[in-house]
Amino acid sequence: MFGKKHILIASTAFAVGSAFASTGSMAAEYPEKPVSLVVNFSAGGSTDTAARLMVSEATETLGQGFVVKNKSGAGGTLGVAEVARSDADGYTIGTANMPALAIIPQLREVPYEPFGDLVHIAAVMPYEYAIFVRGDAPWQTWEEFEAHIKENPGDVTYGSVGTGTTNHLTMERMAEERDLEWKHVPFQGGVKATAALMGGHVDAINNTMASVASALESGELRALLVTSEERFDLVPDVPTMKEAGFGFSQVSYMSIVGPKGMPEKAQEKLEAAFKTAAESDAAQSAMGKLDLHPRFVPGEEYAEMLRQMTQEWSATLEGLEQ
Repeated sequence: MFGKKHILIASTAFAVGSAFASTGSMAAEYPEKPVSLVVNFSAGGSTDTAARLMVSEATETLGQGFVVKNKSGAGGTLGVAEVARSDADGYTIGTANMPALAIIPQLREVPYEPFGDLVHIAAVMPYEYAIFVRGDAPWQTWEEFEAHIKENPGDVTYGSVGTGTTNHLTMERMAEERDLEWKHVPFQGGVKATAALMGGHVDAINNTMASVASALESGELRALLVTSEERFDLVPDVPTMKEAGFGFSQVSYMSIVGPKGMPEKAQEKLEAAFKTAAESDAAQSAMGKLDLHPRFVPGEEYAEMLRQMTQEWSATLEGLEQ
């Protein structure tokens, strides 16, 4: 006959066993409901466009849909911060741009620690950039625009998607290399920067091709220089930075992050879903029309890349401060 002590031990053991079984069951069944995706830039921009195309493909693999929410501002850090402080249950994830993880935290305080507060699920797409002016601008080439900047020091303005982003710092590094004086005007995302350029509020912008593809095709905007590694299909005659004599290129990535502590099973399933999405013919074709080219990098590998880029940008930032 069992005493009270034995009954208590047996009950406790049953409860613990049930908890483990429940946890295992929950992990195996993930996801049981739609997953929220916080896009850290404004609707209609490159990140938003790519993210929505990605989740439409990832839905089938994951077995659940996604609810997309835009949270733009502060160079992408507001959206990343929202993900970092979300419940770590696997049902809130978000997009992150490389500067919000590797650069901006070196320039100012942000409400998250890039490696301590976040899980890096996967990188899914390198961003590809160029410098654009209005279609009716008098400068037909980068050389003409550069000459204009030097003839009018301090009068030329350029827009970016935020202070501390590669869009901003690339332009400052270009100015450092060529002894250019121009003024930076930050915006909350590529759509607003593009609207400012088309409205004549700035002279040029550094932006992604997807943000301006339709304006390029209509002739409302003109590309003067491709700041990425290779030329773009939409503007095959426009030279790259290195072809124009600069000693570097602009490199950044869009990745998927989650709050630290999210279930490992959820992380694995999400990584697999975004791998399938990034490599799908549908996503490659749709994004290729905007000169976006998805490329999957596993979460652990990308986290190591981020650490390396953090060190590299640390050295660059020190050089710009001098």
